[in-house]
Amino acid sequence: MAGHGTRWGAAKAGTALAAVLMILEGVLGIAQGVAAIAKDRVYALVGTYVYKFSLTTWGWIHLIAGVLVLLAGLALFTGSVVARALGIALSALVVFASLLALPYQPGWSAVTIAFGVFAIWALFHNVGPDAI
Repeated sequence: MAGHGTRWGAAKAGTALAAVLMILEGVLGIAQGVAAIAKDRVYALVGTYVYKFSLTTWGWIHLIAGVLVLLAGLALFTGSVVARALGIALSALVVFASLLALPYQPGWSAVTIAFGVFAIWALFHNVGPDAI
């Protein structure tokens, strides 16, 4: 069954890529959080929005989420089903937080949203009784 082996190889590669993207997403989140907490001039306030938080609050949100996503990305290399579920949940939360931060940092947010959406897709891919 050459097709079955190829499918498993693609699923392993997709999960590995999701893990790498989550690790990268975690590092970016940590960098965003540290920059915001340090009140660096990286962030510029643009307009007024209903969901306004202080820069320090956004920093702590991104820092904590970044650390959790980084750890979940590393845990994906173990092949654990719990790590896969945690990866999906944390990526969804980071995508949501990045959507809220989109008006403030559109470039960073677009990158983290793309990483998160792909990680969610890759982690949902090949789930079932014969999943790896």
